[in-house]
Amino acid sequence: MEIEEKIKKLLTKALLNRGFSFNEEDIIIEIPENITNGHYSTNIAMRLASQLKRNPLQIAQEVVDAMEEDSAIAKLEVAKPGFINFFLSNRYLLAQISKIASNKGDYLNLDTKKGKKIIIEYTDANPFKEFHIGHLYTNSVGESFGRLQEALGAQVKRANYQGDIGLHVAKTLWGLEEKLREEEITFEELEQVSLKERVRFLGEAYALGAEYYDDLKDKIVQKEIDEINYYIFSLISKIKPRESFKRYEEMNLSEKYKKGRQWCLDYFETIYERLGTTFDYYFFESEVGQSGLEIVMKNVGNVFEEDDGSIIYRGDEEKGLHTRVFVNKQGVPTYEAKELGLAFRKGELVDYDESVVITGNEQTGYFKVVLDALSKLNKDLSEKTTHVAHGMVRLPSGAKMSSRKGEIVRGDDLLDCVREKVIDIMEENEQVDEDNILEISEKIAVSAIKYAFLKVSVGKDIIFDIEKSISFNGNTGPYLMYVYSRCNSILKEADFENVAGVCIESCMENPFVKELSVQVSRYGKQLLDSSINYSPSTLAQYLFSLGQSFNSFYQEVRVLDAPDGEREILLTLVKATMVVMQDGLDKLGIEVVEKM
Repeated sequence: MEIEEKIKKLLTKALLNRGFSFNEEDIIIEIPENITNGHYSTNIAMRLASQLKRNPLQIAQEVVDAMEEDSAIAKLEVAKPGFINFFLSNRYLLAQISKIASNKGDYLNLDTKKGKKIIIEYTDANPFKEFHIGHLYTNSVGESFGRLQEALGAQVKRANYQGDIGLHVAKTLWGLEEKLREEEITFEELEQVSLKERVRFLGEAYALGAEYYDDLKDKIVQKEIDEINYYIFSLISKIKPRESFKRYEEMNLSEKYKKGRQWCLDYFETIYERLGTTFDYYFFESEVGQSGLEIVMKNVGNVFEEDDGSIIYRGDEEKGLHTRVFVNKQGVPTYEAKELGLAFRKGELVDYDESVVITGNEQTGYFKVVLDALSKLNKDLSEKTTHVAHGMVRLPSGAKMSSRKGEIVRGDDLLDCVREKVIDIMEENEQVDEDNILEISEKIAVSAIKYAFLKVSVGKDIIFDIEKSISFNGNTGPYLMYVYSRCNSILKEADFENVAGVCIESCMENPFVKELSVQVSRYGKQLLDSSINYSPSTLAQYLFSLGQSFNSFYQEVRVLDAPDGEREILLTLVKATMVVMQDGLDKLGIEVVEKM
């Protein structure tokens, strides 16, 4: 039985013995920031005091007096204004450390969502646009969500929804023709350059098309891009071709579209590989656009309505929903209609219990309307779907990045830049293993970026500072990786293999040993809280606290010089710390290195 469950059981018995009336959810077990305030704590007495109009300290003392003894609990304490603090026994802590260090039978795995099926959609990088720092962030959040749910025993399917048709594609194809003409090169010549250069060219073409369409508002260009948009949609739909389409066929625009789309998808895969993400499903707007259009058109009059040539969904103002267009005047489905097609497509492919969609918070209003419309088409799909909105990523200047204006930090550029800075640090400190430098620096760079994102609560904006992210001191990914590698080096130097089978409680008299033992024992609850609440930041902050405790321990405790018996226990503690750090970082999508 997990210690939290044991504490809840002891509390429940004591409360019943005292005749208190309460609900099970009233008993909340928390972890105090300072272990001098207990290893675990509850505020149940204060909750009861508000109902009974009594002094919470008196209620807390009554509960403590009625508590049964248990070998896992060394001491109970009542603290103002009415907390009950629990201090774990040395024997219990040593047993936990041994189990974690051994990690037999997947000891660290949970089963809260065993048997549940969850589909998580994230990253959603669109072909014909740059893969930027925002996509890195969404990918980091989504991958950690997936791993945290797998830690609960859920079967997770990872999905990537990509906009391979739509106005942004039309802007890019218009911009592509302009750039080819301006730079006096042919499309065939463009095909001969590297994949990275081709994708960059398309990104610049998009920025050019967007400038003329959105900023300069050139009416002639706008009409041309709208026509290209209609043409591209006609390639995958049942709408009738127009006379103007012959021009695009002469330009071989269909072939350019297909090749450009594939260039982007191939390039995205090189980034996913660096980030450690493998998707189970790839959904495309070109696949769900037609079905989304049909869903909307079949429900005109009951869910949707005509309005000046468009098909709209009239949002309920009392719910704070606004009206949105689902099919435009040209008969082309908008993002909203495609989103409905996607929801039904997911339901057909995966018999899921939860569907989680992760995007930036600028799409919150959009998703509220889409999910409200979906609830009237298929209530079950709507109720099982959750939209998670994260904040924006900004540089220290505070400027928001935009692929529309070409003012972006490209994802691969950021990865390369951070990796080069890591190499510089390694060379300065003469920590370079020439045979593995690229592999090691790549893993450290990914850890720096992902951890900088995930240590902040999902929903808040992030100021990403490269120099701070790569520091080997402080709350960073490289710092935590270094804790792992330091643990590993101690165990290798000691040639340690077997976990201590004896308990020498005198080891716990050292406050640094005790604190690290308590921190390690808390991993199960922190992992559970982080997973249940879809909160990677909870786990990240715990790992940082664990790293701080270990470094204090490392500075103050001479592990390798300890006498026999005690030495084995200390090494077991080091092993348990290493196991937890590796497992925790893995749940954040970060791969450790053995030596730094």
